[in-house]
Amino acid sequence: MLAADYAKALRAAGGSAQHLKNLRDALARRGHEKLLPQIFAEYRKLELHDKRLAAHKKMTPHAERTRTLLELYRTLIHSNG
Repeated sequence: MLAADYAKALRAAGGSAQHLKNLRDALARRGHEKLLPQIFAEYRKLELHDKRLAAHKKMTPHAERTRTLLELYRTLIHSNG
């Protein structure tokens, strides 16, 4: 999808105001200005994905405790087997 590719390129470039202006100029030259709302939506999806991924990777105390208990359980099972 063309809008997704533009959004990924904008994200890779940094997404500053200057990059946005350059993207708009490039779209105008190619006659793709109608894609701006779709590009914005795709860009927001990428931002949301990164935010959710960071939250998912974040180790909570409860998750760390569960991981430690599972490791201890596996060690205990394998040492008695």
